[in-house]
Amino acid sequence: MPADDLPRTPHFGLDLTYACTYSCPYCVLPKAGPPRPVQDWLAAWRRVHGRHGRCYIYMSGGEPSAYPGFYELVRALTKMHTVDLCTNLAWQVERLVPELSPEVFKVSATFHPTQVPLEEFLAKAVKAKDYLPQRWPPKRSVYFVADPGQMDRMPEYQKRFEEDGLVLVPLPLMKGQDLGNDEAEKRAIAASSPNKDTADRKLDYQLKQLSPKGRLCRAGQLYALIRGDGKVDRCTRCEDRALGDFFASDFELWSEPRPCVQDWCPFESQWVVQEQTGAR
Repeated sequence: MPADDLPRTPHFGLDLTYACTYSCPYCVLPKAGPPRPVQDWLAAWRRVHGRHGRCYIYMSGGEPSAYPGFYELVRALTKMHTVDLCTNLAWQVERLVPELSPEVFKVSATFHPTQVPLEEFLAKAVKAKDYLPQRWPPKRSVYFVADPGQMDRMPEYQKRFEEDGLVLVPLPLMKGQDLGNDEAEKRAIAASSPNKDTADRKLDYQLKQLSPKGRLCRAGQLYALIRGDGKVDRCTRCEDRALGDFFASDFELWSEPRPCVQDWCPFESQWVVQEQTGAR
């Protein structure tokens, strides 16, 4: 995506909790510390709203619904910001859908077949269909971790999701700090990914065929990742807490893009500046 086409509304990733309701074999989460109270989060997000207006929050973890006060927090946040929930759907979908509008509440659901029966998950995904990402209009998307142990059934799962008007989108496996898919698996991912051949070359970044290192990136300027303890990194791959503390009264984003220092960008490459003109 060319730099001038990026949204100017700040976007934030929020690792609300590192607790999870599942124990997927391919997932390694940081140790879950004591959760910050709902009111701490709301006070900080009110400050952000006062400075930037309505922002976009991609709420993840862990599993956000494992956070005590999950429903209360989401309801309150959507009055100030747009919340996009990265979730396994192991919660009572009807408690937020359709109460909250898809304009302010979105659901980025991931199917984990080792943890939940297919039909049980599909029933919830269909219930939340209007809230799912619309990557291939008019169909909505659900994500699927391309773990080698479950990729052999991916075509079968994709066919079943298609019957309910959904697209099952494979996500490359992040194994530690590296890509956990071999060449055959990468080809299978590319064959069914909506990120293939897009202008921002997102799939090329995901599959390590293109490196962001040295390129200007707006992560830190228009996007930041808030860790569970409130410390802030410019993106998932950076772990230097360079943006400080989200709960501090003087927290702010950088004023301009900065060069990327990472070799691989599995998630947030949309913030890489694709055109070097008009970078500010």
